[in-house]
Amino acid sequence: MRNEEIEAVRNRWKLSRCRTAAEGLRKRGMDARVVEGREAAVAEVLSIIPPGSEVGCGGSMTVRELGLIERMRERGDTVYAHDPSMSFRETLELRRRSLQCPFFLCSSNAITLKGELVNMDGIGNRVCGMTFGPSTVVVVAGANKLVADLDEAMARIRSVAAPANAMRYDLDTPCAKRGQCADCRSDASICRVTVITNMRPMLTDIKVVLLPEDLGF
Repeated sequence: MRNEEIEAVRNRWKLSRCRTAAEGLRKRGMDARVVEGREAAVAEVLSIIPPGSEVGCGGSMTVRELGLIERMRERGDTVYAHDPSMSFRETLELRRRSLQCPFFLCSSNAITLKGELVNMDGIGNRVCGMTFGPSTVVVVAGANKLVADLDEAMARIRSVAAPANAMRYDLDTPCAKRGQCADCRSDASICRVTVITNMRPMLTDIKVVLLPEDLGF
């Protein structure tokens, strides 16, 4: 097979997994949508969030890779998004303001093909925003976040998401040094709060946009 044929098969496989996960998410009361590329994902998110909205953001690399924060600000949205260059006081204020917005934009550490969202936080602001506070949560995720079940979801967090994010924030944790969870009790540990969304929370509308690309950690 030629390289372009291999890539086409790979894309079809990823799309099939996105569609399977979307079906599972819908059965659990969430609004799941599958798009075929980055620009389509950006357009879908911007169609969900009306221009001029107040939007809170988690620390998602997926959101940043897609350029969504800049796109929303360009059209007049007020976006509360923190980054590692800010002071602790600044990031704390932005995290709190994010939870008071009508819209919350984030990704997920893992999404099972059965439709469960699995997330682990150090502070807890992201998982809080995904469950109660903002009336609409928009989750955007690449196919690399899709896993078979809860066991695989936790394995993905421990071997990929947590170590990569610890490195991103330059934290002094065993996982940042070895690239794999050591089940530590470090003061810098970001593995403190784990939330599994089995079904849509009663008072929160969750919309999930899936695409067949590798995005985020």
